[in-house]
Formats: sequence, structure tokens, C-alpha cells
Amino acid sequence: MPSKNCNASLTRRSFIARSLAGASMLCLPTALFKDVEARADELGNDVVLRFSALSDVHFKVSPQAQEVDRFRRSMSFMYDYSAKQKYPKFDAMLVAGDFSDHGYDDELLLFKKIMDEGIRPGTETILCMGNHEFIAGSKKRWEEIFERDSNKVYKVNGFSFIALSPEKGTCRNGDFNYALDWYKQELANAEVDDPAKPIFTFQHYHVTPTVYGSRGEDNWGTIDLYETLQRYPRVINFSGHSHYPINDPRSAWQGNFTAFGTGTLSYFEMGGEGGRYNKFPEGHRNAAQLYVVEVRKDNSVTLKPYDLITNSFFDVVYYIPKPGDTDTYRYTDERYVNNDRPVWASDAKVVCETLEDDGLVRLSFPQATCSDVVHSYRVDLEKSDPDVEIDLGSRYFWSQYYFKNQPKIMAVDLDALPESTEVHAKITALNPWFAESEKSLEIDFKTPKDPYAPVDKDAPKPDANLLDVVFVDGKPVNVAKNARKRQKEIQIDGAPKIAPNPAFGGAQAATFNGKNDRLKIQFNSRDYGMMKNATIAATFRFDEFTKEAQDVLACTEGRGVSFEINSGKKQLEFWAAVNGEYKVLHAPIEPGKTYDAFGTYDGAILRLYLNGKEADSFEIKGALAYPSDSAVQAFCVGCDIATGGSGTNYLKGAVSRARVFSWGLTPEQVANLSAK
Repeated sequence: MPSKNCNASLTRRSFIARSLAGASMLCLPTALFKDVEARADELGNDVVLRFSALSDVHFKVSPQAQEVDRFRRSMSFMYDYSAKQKYPKFDAMLVAGDFSDHGYDDELLLFKKIMDEGIRPGTETILCMGNHEFIAGSKKRWEEIFERDSNKVYKVNGFSFIALSPEKGTCRNGDFNYALDWYKQELANAEVDDPAKPIFTFQHYHVTPTVYGSRGEDNWGTIDLYETLQRYPRVINFSGHSHYPINDPRSAWQGNFTAFGTGTLSYFEMGGEGGRYNKFPEGHRNAAQLYVVEVRKDNSVTLKPYDLITNSFFDVVYYIPKPGDTDTYRYTDERYVNNDRPVWASDAKVVCETLEDDGLVRLSFPQATCSDVVHSYRVDLEKSDPDVEIDLGSRYFWSQYYFKNQPKIMAVDLDALPESTEVHAKITALNPWFAESEKSLEIDFKTPKDPYAPVDKDAPKPDANLLDVVFVDGKPVNVAKNARKRQKEIQIDGAPKIAPNPAFGGAQAATFNGKNDRLKIQFNSRDYGMMKNATIAATFRFDEFTKEAQDVLACTEGRGVSFEINSGKKQLEFWAAVNGEYKVLHAPIEPGKTYDAFGTYDGAILRLYLNGKEADSFEIKGALAYPSDSAVQAFCVGCDIATGGSGTNYLKGAVSRARVFSWGLTPEQVANLSAK
């Protein structure tokens, strides 16, 4: 059903006339909106306020981290851009929390140093705390470093900005309740100060249920402020936390007030949309977005999403002609019902390529188009032979719309398909509200032969087929029975001691120092594609409970599976990302004892076993999900993988064997394989 908000047939002249008359429209391409701005300039409706709005910068301790350069460039860009405009001022920079990864003094002091170096006299810095500032920090320390209250009213060119920080960083409903009375009073004061101007408010968490990231299955928000803000239609609220892209039209919302999500200068974390999508798509660290916000004499507000990666504006402008006039609001929930469907070009076709060495099928096709954005593609798969009963299901792929340099040709890889099978694929384009293209692209193909050697998955004591690390002659060896083409190499970091160990009946084992010792085995998307169901296993002991968590066998940077020792709760935990969300099983353990741990998932039940006996279980249907960033696609023995491929949560203890199977072992198989 066509959207009444996005009229593709609207002429350039009628668009300008309606915009100047106060009609708010959803789809405002940048080139067209320039005409609106030019006309406003001619009429003397000049810009009177300009500020940037951003969040989730996530400084690390290192001054060389990419976020430092992005933040520095965000400020220099604003000055360069402003200097070229009729109104040449950069009046304020609004940062809605999460300046840092952990709230360490070194991170916050580095942020302040870069901010103080980049901001010139005449530009106000408008700040609030995020949840990450509470991890190793406190409100008191934050206020000392930034020399201001964490809840504060700023006045810039006569406009009110109300900063609200959470009481604590729990990311839960109730984090803002402690300051609600203060917040309500300041909103009332701003309402009285000027009955026409927009009122800008901001906090780190989204307001539920408003922008993308604050509703449904992907809710990163809090309900604390919604009812209060409903009484103030001139409010324009900014929030971060979710890391969702600002050029997604759902990042703009209007009800009885207006809200915008502010994105990130660090990394995208996309909405999993019920586990159907990869929340950390390839290239998700190429994320650096901000808004250029301009207010004119008539109080109209324009937000221009900017991409620091490509140094260019996205082809969309958010426009609020009359803040407070809810009849003109168009970024409403009605869009979830009325919106434009994606459209394929009449000559659009699919090209199929079979990658024999990887056992993959790659489908390539031109991007569809939409008056908003093409959000993603669904690939429905079915057997060409209707007499063969195998459910191949559907796969969902992002269109990469969140990148300014979005590829013109999509290439999607289909893995974990049965070998040598005739398949029919139908590709449907989806918009952000999941309206489907009326036309689908279709193709038939034959899957390649599985490049992995066969393994008997029904054997009483099956071999591990993806990874089997043992220790021979003082060295780690991968003895997995059907490693493809070549054995996976084992990278040794630190200096783990490999020698016979009486804790494992005299078998050789690697002893890790809890600081920097580890083994790292690189995986890839094809390997993970085989692990929709899977089993991990490790024979280990540990010396003591330490202040930090300790990982035995792990690949959990954002998603994945791991065995982790929780020192606070004195238990072994089996972490598994099912449908993109972690589920954690646990069992008590003691230092100095030897354990044989198995974590299994068969598509319906997660199970944790210790020494052959089931210790915990959880029923859940779906598929395991793994990291998509190639830098962190690796299993580690003796720690977990971390940003960039480094390590974290190092083990102080020893491991004699670590295995990965591409299916969920049965209880009988676990009992047979467990060390006696």
C-alpha cells in the first residue's frame, strides 16, 4: 500500500510549496531539500542555531584507537561545514553518553583532552553520562573530570537543552526515576521561557517505545520518561545506546513529542529483528555517524545525517517545520502500516556462483530501491524436487544501507546447504517496516559437493570434525578428522607450558598463566555456517577464582559460544548465542579439580555436561550465531577472543584437550567421550 507520507509523484515545485507552507514529509532527499533551504534564505528565514548531535564514542585507553580520530574529525568537520554556510557558527556539540568503554579515568580524561583541543571559543559542549561511564567509574568522578553536573540545563542562543544522566548504569527501567521531579520542573521552566521554540532534551537510553532500538524485540530503551515527555510536544529528544544507524528512517519518531536516535562513532550493533539477522554484520566497525542540526528563525528544525567514514551526507534530511504542532508530524507509528514497498528494476536478475572449495553458493543481484531505504533481503529456499522432504528455510541479509558507500550489487553467501542438491531460491526485498517487494527475483541452482570429508555423526564416540586440540611432544596439534583441505593452524601467544600433567593422568596439557598465554585458531564464515547446531568440549582444571572471569574455550565477541569461569558465582558457565541473544547455563565448580565439560545444542535444547553428567539445560529453538567480523572469527583456548583479535578473560589453569563438533552430541555420546 503506498504511503501517503512518501508521494513519489510529488513535483519539485509542489514539494517546495508544501514544505514552506509547513507540511512535514517523510522522504526528503538532500538535493531537493537544498531548494527549500535556498528559498528560506531568500525570505530571510535564516539559521539561528547549529549544533552536532552524536553519542557512543567509546574511547579506549589508547590514543591511537580509531574512535579518537573519528571524534576529532567530527569537530573539525562541523567547523569546516559551518564556515561555508550563510550562518557560519558551530554553536554547540551534544554528546548523549558513552564517551568511554569502561568509565576509566584514562578514557574520560583522554576524551576531555581531545574535546578541549577540538572545541573553539563560542561552541558549547553539552554532555550527559551513559551506562559505560558507570562500569568502572561513578557520577561523582564524571562530574569532577568534566567540571559540571551530570544533570544540567544548558542555554544556547536562547534555546534550552536539558541533559539527564542515569542514576546507575544498569540499563533498566527505573534508572532515571531518581531525577524525574527535577526533570519535570526543568521542562515546565523551558515551556514557559518561550512558547514557540523547540525544547531539546537528551539522555543515553532511548525512550520506550519511540525510535529504532526502543521497541519490540530490539528494545534498548527505558519507559521512565515517556509519560512525562508526552505532555511537551515541542520537545525534541536525542538518545543513543543501541548503536543503530541514524539513516534508518525508524531512528526518527514523532508522537506527542519528537525523538531521534544518535547512532555511534564506534561500531554498529544492528537490530536482530527476532534473531533473523546478523546483529554485527561484516564491516560493522566502519561506523561514524552524527547529525548536523539547524534551527531557523521560524523555529523549524532540520537534521542532516552525516557519515564520517566517507565524509559525506546521507541522501536524507529529517525536517520538523513546526515543533509542537503535532498535526504536521509525519515520523509516526502510522509508518508501520503505510509505507512504500521496495522496487526492483525491470531487468534485475540473479547470478549464481558455486564456490566448490568452500562448499558455498553465492547469489549476486542489483540492489532494489525504495523511497525510504531497502532494509534487507529474504532468500527463501526450497528443494526443486517436491518429493524430497527437506526444509531449507529462509535466510535474511542486510542490504548494507547503513553504509554511505553501500554496494550497488549485493552478494550473499548461502552455507550449510545439503550437498549436490537442486534448489530453487526466491529473493524478496524488504523495507524497514518489513513491507515486501511485489516482485521477487528467482533462480535455480545445484549446490556443490561438501568439501569436508564425511564424519559418522551417529558413532558411539564420534570424532570432532572442526577442531580437536591435543598436545604431542610439547606442541599443540589439531587432530580434527575432517579438516577441509588443510589443518587449521594453531597460533601460540605468550608462553604456555606444555608438558605431561598428573592432573590429566599424565597426559600432556598446556598450562596458562592467566595473563597473556593462549592458543588461537582462526575460523571463518564457512566454518561458523556449519555450526547452526554445535558442541564444544574441554578437559581442564583451574588454579583459583580470580577477580576477572576466566575463559577455557571461547569465541564470544558479540556472539558465539564459550566456557567461562564466573569467579563471583563460583561456577562454570556455558555461553551460547541462540538467535543472536546469549543464553547461559551454569554448574558449580571448585579450583584444583579436573573437569570434562561439554556444551551442546541440537536446535531445540542447550545442555551443559560436567564429567559425563548433565548439569543444566534450557529449551530454545533456533540457530547458534557467531561473530561476523573476520578479525574476531577465532576460537581461543585459555582465554576469549576480543576486539581486533586480541585476548581477554585469561585462564589461570591448564587444558589437556579442546574440541568443536558441527552438531549437537547426544547424551550417550557425551558420556562415551567424557574422560573417566
